[in-house]
Amino acid sequence: MQLIHNVKGISKLILIFLLLVAFAFGALISYVWTMGFYAPFEFSLPSQPTIVIQNVAFNPQDASFVNVTLLNPSYSPSEAAVLLLEARTTDDGLRHAFDVTSPATPYVLGKGKTQTFTCYWNWANYSGIVLPPSAGKTVEIRVLSENDMGEYATVAKPFVSLSITDASFNSTVSLSSFNVTVQNLETSVTYANITSITVDVSENITADTITPSLPYGLAPGAPAVTFTVPWDWTSYRNQTVIITVHTRQGYIAYHTITLPS
Repeated sequence: MQLIHNVKGISKLILIFLLLVAFAFGALISYVWTMGFYAPFEFSLPSQPTIVIQNVAFNPQDASFVNVTLLNPSYSPSEAAVLLLEARTTDDGLRHAFDVTSPATPYVLGKGKTQTFTCYWNWANYSGIVLPPSAGKTVEIRVLSENDMGEYATVAKPFVSLSITDASFNSTVSLSSFNVTVQNLETSVTYANITSITVDVSENITADTITPSLPYGLAPGAPAVTFTVPWDWTSYRNQTVIITVHTRQGYIAYHTITLPS
């Protein structure tokens, strides 16, 4: 009797083992069958080179250029020719081609290679500092290749809110000068050095005749500064003019005013 019980116990163990093996084998067959159907679509390699934008970098202290790093992935079928880089801003919705890049375009980018392009473009004119100031402005960087297979990346630009808060032309005080008040808001990411103040109808105003003298640094959130600018505005009474504040970093602020009669 003991032998019969032992045989029955071994038989049950063998049966359980066979069921586990059958289950594992069935799961493996099911997985292979499923992957055999989807894998060709999931892992199919592109037939044309595809350029990827790895990084876009702005320098808040120099708004004359933007660095764009491109990658031609190692799985690309061949090298790729970068024909053009351009930007589209949220301010005007227009495309701005980078006329000058370093290295210059067209540029042949090999398989698995990366290259950083310095694209010369004054992006400060589209960063929200032109009235009305607004944070969160973005730019869309696009790359065009010979097969038109380039892509785009949308990135936020550094925000510097340099603004002219007041402009005063007071004939009872002087007809040969005016006051302009400038402020760099605390939401700005960096300081700005004011290098010149101009009026659109005038000749260049010498910086060292402006009080306080230029260049003048304004930190984010610093108190507004009032400049006295020498300019004989007698012949421009009752006319509308644009006052412009320029900075070393490339940021610009505008103010439109109608002069008193």
